[in-house]
Formats: sequence, structure tokens, C-alpha cells
Amino acid sequence: MKSKLIVSVHYTHSNARSILTQAFLEYFMNLNPAPAFIGIGSDRHLLDCLGPMTGTMLEEHDHSIMVLGTLQEPWHAGNISHNLREFRNRYPSKPIIAIDASIGEDEAPGLIKLKMGPIKPGKAVHKNLPVIGDFAVTALVGNRVGKPGFSTGKKISLADVYGMSRVISDAILDWDRESQAQLE
Repeated sequence: MKSKLIVSVHYTHSNARSILTQAFLEYFMNLNPAPAFIGIGSDRHLLDCLGPMTGTMLEEHDHSIMVLGTLQEPWHAGNISHNLREFRNRYPSKPIIAIDASIGEDEAPGLIKLKMGPIKPGKAVHKNLPVIGDFAVTALVGNRVGKPGFSTGKKISLADVYGMSRVISDAILDWDRESQAQLE
């Protein structure tokens, strides 16, 4: 289950949103049917709320995009297996774009990555959860620094998580607008 890195950009980079939008346009345009965006994580933990926060931001601004995993209805360790089974029963061929927080090896927190292929949620905390996604958008909220667990290195704040979620959701909304315009 090796994912292929497509793009990596720090959320504070002045062109982060447009870099992600261009990558989404290149890789998501020919997905048929249109993909579902699934925010993975918990609404109860700062370092794990990126996926549901991004899902909520998307849900608030655009109802043409299929969004699952929000702060109100998160896809987390306790329900992801059941939710994914239900989703696949209902939408067997719908592509999934998984959105999740991640822990890196020695990279700086704040890095947003788009990868082709699935991710394994909960891997950093040794949870045995199903792989999910045809593509994955991940954002680094911490890194391993020679310890068995992980450390955030620099302290990550809610403002950082919000900023990463905002860049990701805005890029997805830009992709949707541009792809809709190209269809007209």
C-alpha cells in the first residue's frame, strides 16, 4: 500500500492554495463519477481534527460536493470501518479523496501533501483501521523525532490546524468551480 506523492506544500506558502488547486485539476478532473471527500479524524483532539474541520468548511460552502466526515459527524477510529462498509455498499465505484492529519518523520508541521493511493488512518497511534482513499490529502500536525511515539516538534496550534484546513478546503472549492466551468 504505497502511495505516490503528487505535491507537497507548506500551508503558509503564498501560493499553497493555487498549487493544490492545480494538482486537483490535473488529477481529479477525469474522475467519474465525481469523488467523495471524506474527512477522517476526531472532533475531540486538536491534532486529529483537521479532516473533520476541512469537511465542515466544505459542507458550509458548497452542496454539490459530496462531503462526509465533519465536526458534527466525524469519521473516527470508532466508526470508520462501519462507515466505509456502508459507503462502499451504497457507492461501490465512487472515488474517495481521504483528508487526514498525519505525523511525519522529520518534516516540519504544516506541510500539506496530495498523494495518489490510499492512506492508513491511525497508523501513527498504532490503530488497526482500514485503508481508505483513491487519493489522500494529508497535513502534518507533528513528527517523530527519534521517539517511539511522536512529538509536534514546534508546537502546533488550533490556528495552524485551521489554516491548513482553510487552504485545503479553499483549493477543493476552487477545483470544483473550475471543473464546473470547464463542463459548461
